[in-house]
Amino acid sequence: MTKQEIIDLCAKKAREAQIRDDVCSRSVLIGLKAYFDFIPDEIIRASSSLCGGAGASSGSCGTYTCGLLAVGLKYNVPLDEEYADPSKFGINEQKFIGFRDLFLKEMGTTLCPEIHKQIYGRSYIYTNPEDAAEYFKIADHNVKCADVVEKATRLCAAYLLED
Repeated sequence: MTKQEIIDLCAKKAREAQIRDDVCSRSVLIGLKAYFDFIPDEIIRASSSLCGGAGASSGSCGTYTCGLLAVGLKYNVPLDEEYADPSKFGINEQKFIGFRDLFLKEMGTTLCPEIHKQIYGRSYIYTNPEDAAEYFKIADHNVKCADVVEKATRLCAAYLLED
């Protein structure tokens, strides 16, 4: 497969998962797992807790946090190596900051409510019951969020393929 075919495959699978499940965080990892076999099912299952801005708290975007998980799975130094040589954490930091900067450049923010503003013209704060109820009344919110999921998955897949 070419690099573009891999990116397209991951993005397609992520988009499908988001439209089907409406869980942005998990959808990114489902998409990435279509090609990247280092992503375990356990991390996908756990990642569901990161949707809605990290635990439905309207914090960091679930697509961003799950992109970071994938970056960490591929690049972070094993703990025993880091404990033996703490300077090796710099490798982890270089990779997650690289992904953060790429995400910020493309999306303009890493925060779920700010991405909402871009999509819906306003933010929805999930810890506010009225906001959450109003958000879930938007009939195609899963499809609109699928655009974000697809874009984030494309960014992450390309980043994981850089070397």
